[in-house]
Amino acid sequence: MKGSPKRFRVVPQEQGSTLRNLLVRRVGGLDRDRAAALIRAGGVYVNRLRVRLPQVLVAAGERVTVYLEALDAEPLAPERVVFVHRDDDFVILDKPAGVPVTPTRETAVGCLSEALIHKLESEGVSRPYVGVVHRLDRGASGLILFTVRGVANKSLHKQFRDHEIRRGYRIRARSESGQASAAAFSCDAPLIKLREGGVEIGGASDSRAKSAVTHFRHLAELPPLAGPEAGGPEHLLDVELETGRTHQIRAHAAHLGFPVVGDRRYGRGAVPSAAPSAAPSHLCLHAWTLDFAHPRTGEAQHFESVLPEWARVPASER
Repeated sequence: MKGSPKRFRVVPQEQGSTLRNLLVRRVGGLDRDRAAALIRAGGVYVNRLRVRLPQVLVAAGERVTVYLEALDAEPLAPERVVFVHRDDDFVILDKPAGVPVTPTRETAVGCLSEALIHKLESEGVSRPYVGVVHRLDRGASGLILFTVRGVANKSLHKQFRDHEIRRGYRIRARSESGQASAAAFSCDAPLIKLREGGVEIGGASDSRAKSAVTHFRHLAELPPLAGPEAGGPEHLLDVELETGRTHQIRAHAAHLGFPVVGDRRYGRGAVPSAAPSAAPSHLCLHAWTLDFAHPRTGEAQHFESVLPEWARVPASER
């Protein structure tokens, strides 16, 4: 059911109708049950605001946008909600690759935050609060911090804004330059956030550019995951951010000449053209360490995720 969203305005004769009944009249192929399911799945917006209550009343002139693909979205299986830590203030989950942290434009079903809410509800928590402290690209995997109390959310968001939450990443990058062989190096190229999504490298004089600093540490040089026909060697790198811009690691790595393996957005040749069936279907970027102060006690917290197979340094390189 993929395709462009359906958009229309509420006409005066429809004033006071429920959103569910409006969809039944204006969108083909929807009965009352499917219309209600579509709304609850987060596939309907009224005046750019996602509405998830079928009984909401509409007013003349309001703009309605409908993403029918929300009906096909699958909830995240409970076994994929992996707890690394849990207490009364915050939860740390180990996000699988390919799972969005928060709702996408088309649907709220299948994201990690929604799955955590359903998990808490299944345990008897009434209307659970879940706050997203930071994000991680959909294709990436690893540690994600959520708050489960409002006071913790305020404290941890302040730590995030003040760059006091330290996040360590492991990436596997394709070699397009010799720079990745250096023991340690950094990138401070400013980034411009694009309206269509993603970022690009900006000039220092561009008012749209935001400062961004990424530190890399080389761990090992390895043969390509996709086989020798995929090209040059790959590198395992540990990465730490001073700032937290959108796609910062991916954009900076590609800018320095070693795009992240599996990245289809940044860097020329980021996806090997040879033997595409053997190329990784996921982004080789894993958030594997997390350090911050406990939001109530102030005590230092340190957490680690189990590294995926692609991210492990071979015994011969240790």
